Formats: sequence, structure tokens, C-alpha cells
Amino acid sequence: MQKKEQIRMAAIKVIAKEGFFNATTDKIAKEASVAVGTLYNYFASKEDILDYIFEIESKKRISYYTEIKNSDKEWIEKVDEILRFHFQEMRKDPDIVKIVLAERINASRSKLISLQNFAKLPKILSEVLEKGIEKNKIRQCDVKIMALIIFGFIEAVMGEFLVNRSEQFLDKALKEICDLLKEGLSNRIRLPLL
Repeated sequence: MQKKEQIRMAAIKVIAKEGFFNATTDKIAKEASVAVGTLYNYFASKEDILDYIFEIESKKRISYYTEIKNSDKEWIEKVDEILRFHFQEMRKDPDIVKIVLAERINASRSKLISLQNFAKLPKILSEVLEKGIEKNKIRQCDVKIMALIIFGFIEAVMGEFLVNRSEQFLDKALKEICDLLKEGLSNRIRLPLL
């Protein structure tokens, strides 16, 4: 493993355990089994390390979302794939989930460019929904708001998963969210709301 990646992985562990403000470059270097000077060869500060963590994570997600968006699948299959991807990432590395949730909550104080890249994800998802409307598969709706609602679902599931770490919960959440979206967004005759 390259030193930069070794430092990134160590930082994920330290930040998830200690929180960003309590994490120090000394603790990160110790966890990475490198000298503090070596850490500074790659990163100017712990903020730079956090930015790098988000750069890697946001690029991974943007790439996957774009690939799914451009596929020939139906809109609900695309949404299912996107949700499935997030839930698989949760299973693989709950520490990343913890960091992403904590830092997105504190995004107003954050100047991390890579964290801001996460804002591209709802836009890509709204494009998936827009295509569904164009193909007459989804009823007319505000796709930006719907994309944010879907992200709200994802973040709520992430938070619950951090508490209970239940694989079954993730599987059930995936099915329930997709069923709700399919029923709520599908374009078909509807009874008026009371």
C-alpha cells in the first residue's frame, strides 16, 4: 500500500473514532505507522487529509452514479442500483459513513472542496428522475426535491445503520425505499388525495 493511501486509511480510523477536531496529525501518523514528517510530505494539515478522503469518496460515487444514469435500465432500477451501492459502501466501511455524515452536518463550516462535490450526487439523481418523466414512467414532480428526499432516506438509513449495524436492516430498507418510490412516483391514474 502506498504511503498516501496508508495515511488516508489511518485517518479514516482516527477521525471516525476521535472525531475530526480531536484527531491530530500525530495520532494519524501513529495509526499509519509513519513519522509525522512523512505525513507532511503528503498533506499540509489534517484538513488536507480530510479533503483527500472526501475527494476519493466523491469521485467513486460520481463515477458510479454517472455510469448508472447513462445505462439503459428503467428509472427504478437505476435508483435501486444507486441505493444498493450506498448500502454496500456502508457494509464495507462504516467508518467512512460516520465521517461523511458528521462532516455533511457540519458542511456550513467546511471549506472542503471535495465535500462540496457530494452536492453533485442529487443533481445526477434528479437527471435520472427527469428521464423517467420524459419517458412517461414517472409522474410530473419536482425532481430536485425528489432527489433530496431520496438522499434524506439514504442519510437516515446511514444513521440507523451506525447504531445497529444490521445487514438485514439495510436489505429491508432498500426494498421499502424502492417500493415507496415506485408506488409514489409511477405515472398511472391516481385517486385524488383527501
